Amino acid sequence: MRISTTQIFQTGIDQIQRGQTELNRTSLQMGRGERILSPSDDPSGATQVNQFERIIQATKQYQRNIDNTQPRLQQEESALQSGTDLLQRARELVVAGNNDSQTNETRSYLAGELRQLREGMFDIANTKDPNGEYLFAGTKSLQQPFQQDGTGEVRYKGAEGTGSVREVAISANRKIPVGDTGARVFMDIPENDGRVGAEVANRGAGSRLVVEQTGVANQSSLTTDEYMIRFEENDDGSFSYGVYQVGEDGEIPFDEGERVSLLDGDGPVAGDYVPGAAIEFAGRSVTVSGTPATNDQVLSRPAQNKSVFETLDAIIAALEEGGASGTSRANLATASNTALADLDTVLGNFSDIRAEVGSRLKTFDQQKDLNEDRLVDLNSAVSEIRDLDYAEAISRFNQQQVALQAAQQTYTQVNRLSLFDFL
Repeated sequence: MRISTTQIFQTGIDQIQRGQTELNRTSLQMGRGERILSPSDDPSGATQVNQFERIIQATKQYQRNIDNTQPRLQQEESALQSGTDLLQRARELVVAGNNDSQTNETRSYLAGELRQLREGMFDIANTKDPNGEYLFAGTKSLQQPFQQDGTGEVRYKGAEGTGSVREVAISANRKIPVGDTGARVFMDIPENDGRVGAEVANRGAGSRLVVEQTGVANQSSLTTDEYMIRFEENDDGSFSYGVYQVGEDGEIPFDEGERVSLLDGDGPVAGDYVPGAAIEFAGRSVTVSGTPATNDQVLSRPAQNKSVFETLDAIIAALEEGGASGTSRANLATASNTALADLDTVLGNFSDIRAEVGSRLKTFDQQKDLNEDRLVDLNSAVSEIRDLDYAEAISRFNQQQVALQAAQQTYTQVNRLSLFDFL
C-alpha cells in the first residue's frame, strides 16, 4: 500500500486538531464546572436537566408570589386588628350611653366620639397597600370600594361574587386568595345571632317597652316567617300580648283567628305580659321589659344583613335623640341592646376573617419551606447529572495533554523526513 507525503502530513494535522479539540473541551468543562456543554454531549442527561430547570424556575416563581403577596395579607390582618380595637371602643361607648347617669349632653359627646370611630372604620375599609391598590376592593383594586352619598349612606362599589378576589399560585396544585372583599368584611353581616332579629315596629302613646334580646328557642321548629307581638292593656292596668303572623302582602291581621297556633296546636300564642320573661313561639324567643302601651308592636323576623356602618349609624342616632322622655329612653335602651348584639356579630366576623388570614399566612410559611426544600432537591438532581467530576476531568486533561504533545512531536519528526537523509 502506497502512502503519499500529503496523506502523512494530513494525518498528523488531523491528530493534532483532534487532540486540541478534546483538550479545549475538557478545559472548558473544568472552567464551567459542567459535564454537559451541549445536548450532544449527553442527550438523555440534557433532557432531564431541561425538565428539572423548568420545574426550578416555576418553583422560584411560586416563591416570588409568596414574597409579593404575604405583606398584603399581613396588612389586611393589621387593618382588621385596628377595626377590632375600634369596635371594642364603640361597644364601651354604647354601654356607657345606655347608663341612666348620662344626660343628653353627655350622650351627645358619646355620639360624637362614635361618629369619629365610624369615620375611622370608613378609612380602614378604604385602606391601600404599598402599590396603591385598595385592600378590600377585590379585583377592582384600583377603584375606591366604599363611597358615601349625600345622605351619608355608605355603599360598596368593589368586586362581588365568584372570582371577586384574586388568587395566587404557591405551588403547582395550590392557589390562595390574596384578600377579602369589603362586602364580606364590612357589609354583608347578619344581624343579632345570624338567625332571627326583632325590633319595635310601633309604639303606642307613652310606651316604655324595651326589646332586651331575641334568639332561637328551638332550632327544629324555627320558621322563616315574620310575626308580630301586639300588646294590649287590660281593665286592671296589666298588659297581655298576642302573637300574629304577618301575611305575605306585609299586612298584619289582628283578628283572633289569625293568631299563630302553639307548637302543639292547642291554641293561640297569647298570655299575660311579664317584664323580662321570654315570649316563645315558632322556634324563637323574644325577651322584652319595661311598660308597654296599647297597640305596642314588636316585629320578629329572620335575621337580615347589615353593614357595620348601619349598626353605628343607628346607635349614633339613638344617642343624639337622647333619653329625656320615657319613650325616647325606651328607644335608646332598645337601640343599645340591638347595637351590642350587632357589634358582637361584627366582632365575630372580623375574628373569623382574621383567623382565615392567619391560616393563609401560615400556609404561605409552610409552602415556602416546602418550596425551598424542593429547590434544594431539584438543584441536587441537576448537579448530579450536569456537574463535572473534577478528579476524572483532571486525569483526562493530563492524558489528552500528553497525547497532544505526542502528536505534535510525531508530526514534527515526520515533517523532517527527506530522501536525501538516506542517500
